[in-house]
Amino acid sequence: MSLPRALFVAREPDETLRTYLPVLSELTAAGRVEPYLLFHHTPGDWARAELRQLAVPWEQVQNPALEPPGGMLGRAAGATRLATPLGEIGQLRRARTLAAALLDRLRPQVLIVIQDTLLLERFLVRAANQSGIATLVVQWAFTYPQEYYDRFQEQKRAARRRSGARALVARVTSAAYQAALGALGLRFVLANTYGGGEAEYLAVMGSGFKEQFLAQGARKREVIVSGHPSHDAVFERVRDWTETERIRVLESLGFTAQQRLVTYATQPTLWRGVLDFAELRSMVETVVSAVQAQDERFALVVKLHPRESLDDYAFLEGRQGVRVIRDADVQRLIAASDVFVSSSSSTLLFAMMFDKPIVTINFHAVPHFEYFAGLGGTLHVRQAERFESALRAALSDQATRAELRAGQRQVLARYSRFDGGATRRLQTLIEGWALADLKT
Repeated sequence: MSLPRALFVAREPDETLRTYLPVLSELTAAGRVEPYLLFHHTPGDWARAELRQLAVPWEQVQNPALEPPGGMLGRAAGATRLATPLGEIGQLRRARTLAAALLDRLRPQVLIVIQDTLLLERFLVRAANQSGIATLVVQWAFTYPQEYYDRFQEQKRAARRRSGARALVARVTSAAYQAALGALGLRFVLANTYGGGEAEYLAVMGSGFKEQFLAQGARKREVIVSGHPSHDAVFERVRDWTETERIRVLESLGFTAQQRLVTYATQPTLWRGVLDFAELRSMVETVVSAVQAQDERFALVVKLHPRESLDDYAFLEGRQGVRVIRDADVQRLIAASDVFVSSSSSTLLFAMMFDKPIVTINFHAVPHFEYFAGLGGTLHVRQAERFESALRAALSDQATRAELRAGQRQVLARYSRFDGGATRRLQTLIEGWALADLKT
């Protein structure tokens, strides 16, 4: 008899897999449930290599695109204001058909997604619920309150309006359009939050996120505070980290064992449109100058966000004591560092777990870069001219370092479950749902 199947849907292959891979590994090792992975983006080389090593089957499907209706109706609509809503209805119907075909062919007992409000995931979750298949959303990264994401989306909508593209957005959301979606079985009432779709269960990093998502309207049978699989890896590294490992990291960057490292994890500011290139360069140059103003032992590694391009940081090429890298294990970089610098990122939680002093920066009044300033655990700097002194305090002022550690413990208590057990908890949930079908 074949094993019950757990179907994982990957939103963004590389970043999503950092959440899924530990769970996939445990499931395959236990051998009670067969994991299967569905991508609707192309996975990177490292992701394919990891899946080959685990022998986890996967496939990629094409998300239905927004296309104008065809035939006589399409030609008539092209000259009217019906073109966009009709095109979107066609897109939704194709997504529903694809989701039904996938579930019928793959026949999972459990469906695990990263976000249940995305196009294909909406219909996969709805069809799974209708078939009695357990549905789970797993929080995959630090998640801001929804208003921060709404600002990003509004910037993009404003840009489209300025360019004249999709001028029918307001009409698309009209009462008549919503009524048509309802009549066709295509309407979704989505909460404006992470996990705002129809999945039955939501697994989150910490109790603070549970409170946040429930307050924003997530409707679930249960919100489970599971912790995050990537935090389990930090838990193990904290216990096993040695001076030898630190030296290996430095040498891999071309630095000597005597040097001290500052790690700066960037954010996709150009991609999100929250900074222009001049502002980005000014921010990075401030960090570089401050590190170089310390004694000659200090070196800087600039770890780029996966959505960023090395070309945007070409101005740092050849700088003494500076390395720019895109693909690296950021946990090892943080563990080897004396201080961690960022603006706002899931990696800030990693640094707190490694008990590293953190300096957060927001030199250009970007709203979501203020978020950790309110949470605590970081030395927050809003003026570029104050960054150098803040960095020096984080490196050597004992009162500052003690205050940061105290704040970090409070943040971790609310926004993580740092005990090394997140992966096992998710494995137990998935296996329990999958194997329950065999008992009934």
